[in-house]
Amino acid sequence: MTSPASPTTATPEPSATATPTTPTAAPTTTPPPASPSAPSSPAPSGPAPSGPAPSDPTSASPTDRATAKAEAVPARRSLDVRAGARKAVNLTGAGIARLRTLLGQLVWFACLLAATALLLGAVLVVLEANTRNALVEAVLRAADWADLGVFSRTAGVKQFTGDGAVVKNALTNWGLGAVAWLVVGRLARRVLTP
Repeated sequence: MTSPASPTTATPEPSATATPTTPTAAPTTTPPPASPSAPSSPAPSGPAPSGPAPSDPTSASPTDRATAKAEAVPARRSLDVRAGARKAVNLTGAGIARLRTLLGQLVWFACLLAATALLLGAVLVVLEANTRNALVEAVLRAADWADLGVFSRTAGVKQFTGDGAVVKNALTNWGLGAVAWLVVGRLARRVLTP
């Protein structure tokens, strides 16, 4: 009978070529800290991309964001320039309208003063006012200027002779002159005012 084989344990024998293994640390890279607003995702393996993804504005560097902002500004500025030009044209149009209105009012006022001077002069002639008085003299001088020679009391549109000719000439000619000044002033105001 054969005896059962005894278990033999084989012990490894050290060989001359085997070297003891010591654990060596492999170079590891630590992922950059995640920003609080970005969702946490595993760090991609391999080389990192050189620029940010164009669709992700949060991952853009400050320089890239400034460049993108500078490219977006001219479009907005061009709209602002157009709006500013329209506003300037509107303001210019409003300024011209205001100037025309003011000019129309000034012309009307000047014509009204001339008509008033003629009417007051006629009243003073009718009343036979003292011509040595400074006020009467100033009004008669203004009326003589305002009649423009066309509606003069001495050589006007209509000349009377005989008794009371001076009064009739003053009332007729200076009255017609006052009406003419009022008509011209009214027409000028209507033309000048927008």
